[in-house]
Amino acid sequence: MIGLTINKEIKLFRLIAILSSATLAWILLEPIAGLSDKALHMIIIFIATMIGVMLEVCSTVAFLLMSMLIANLTGTIEVKEGFCGFSNIVPWLLFLVLSLSTAITKTSLGMRLAYIFMKFFGKGINGLSYSIILTELFVAPVLPSNTARAASVGYPLVTSLSKYISANVKNVTEKSIGSYLSLLYSSSNAVCSSLFLTAMISNAIILEVMSENNIHMTWLAWTKFAIIPGLLILAAIPFIVRIFCPQKTSDLGDIQTKAKTNYALLGKLSKDEKCIITTFGIMLIMWIFAEIIHVPVLVTTLLGLCIFYSLGIVNIRDILSNHGTFNAVITLSIIISYVNCLSAFGAIDWFNKIITDSIGNFSPFVAFFVLSLIYFFAHYFFTGEGSRIIALYSSFLSIGMSFGIDKTIVAMTLAVFSSMSSILTHYSGPVAILMFSTGYVSPKKWFANGTTLALFIMCIWFSYLIIGK
Repeated sequence: MIGLTINKEIKLFRLIAILSSATLAWILLEPIAGLSDKALHMIIIFIATMIGVMLEVCSTVAFLLMSMLIANLTGTIEVKEGFCGFSNIVPWLLFLVLSLSTAITKTSLGMRLAYIFMKFFGKGINGLSYSIILTELFVAPVLPSNTARAASVGYPLVTSLSKYISANVKNVTEKSIGSYLSLLYSSSNAVCSSLFLTAMISNAIILEVMSENNIHMTWLAWTKFAIIPGLLILAAIPFIVRIFCPQKTSDLGDIQTKAKTNYALLGKLSKDEKCIITTFGIMLIMWIFAEIIHVPVLVTTLLGLCIFYSLGIVNIRDILSNHGTFNAVITLSIIISYVNCLSAFGAIDWFNKIITDSIGNFSPFVAFFVLSLIYFFAHYFFTGEGSRIIALYSSFLSIGMSFGIDKTIVAMTLAVFSSMSSILTHYSGPVAILMFSTGYVSPKKWFANGTTLALFIMCIWFSYLIIGK
């Protein structure tokens, strides 16, 4: 008899625990007023699925497919309902954006920009900090993947600088400067992702939800709304991070000379790099004036990808061999299917009513503040901006608008917090996971920095709303 073994990817104990808990909830939970049996069962499946994703029972895509199988076998959903998310435009925008990002990650453009800022501002710890922040701020609008930015710019910059500084500056250890730079970069990445519509893939999901709620938002309007408080937050990040990662010296020696040398080693801009800069410049203009020229974000992104393919900057092998892209598309499509089912079965309306009843007696502004607080810190329970946005953004937007607050303020507050809340934990998304993998930062330090910075963000944002809006 052939022996059978369980796939080593699967954490069997966690899988059994989740299946057992979901089964008990299915059997023991009594009907809830205002909620159909089908909606209740869908909620159980959805919660169990998200917990499984967070606990990394196995590959995210594999676990979602297992969950989809159970949802269909139990009769909770039908096949066409389970796969309706694949007909949604957002996963395919995600596919195009990630494919487009391949062009930049294949070149040294991001590192070039970092070295330029370091040459001018990198003498001390503050100058180096703002060089990294400025690099992220300049790259964010034209590289619509915060993960790609972290992989191509943030991670190599943090690791190489940590090793160089600790080897050449007295009283600085690799772990101390590395923990500071890791938190600095991940925090600035989260904030910059909120400042531009094209700075994070998941912002496209938000844009679609806004459109469904008759909220008209352009690239320029998004940036105008978020840029002032965003810049104030970015300016404060180095000082907040240094509370938890104090540096014994502010003088970084010949770091500027090192930046000049590294920049020179990169040589002149290649033809591909010149083409990428030109193409992204055109795309940025098209994104900004999309309302005037009547070209959607997806079409502009497709144009950029077609240009890169036609000129040989990316090839079909680059696109098809990127497993992460297809994992993201499948994951997003299935989660969208689940959220559509929750909405169709009345579960989201029921959830909205619970929150509205809980905080509806407060004044509109206080109720909106509490709602935003809940939305921000709900990210503790999600591993990625996309899943949290899909699960919560639409319902929280509906609740916020019911308070009588201007719908654009509600929509943009939740949109900005969707990105900024990634600062909270070391597992909050691909960028945090990547920067945590450097080994420089302890979970305790990450949580402490994230919570402090989150409270500061809330203060700045709502002060801006009160004073500026």
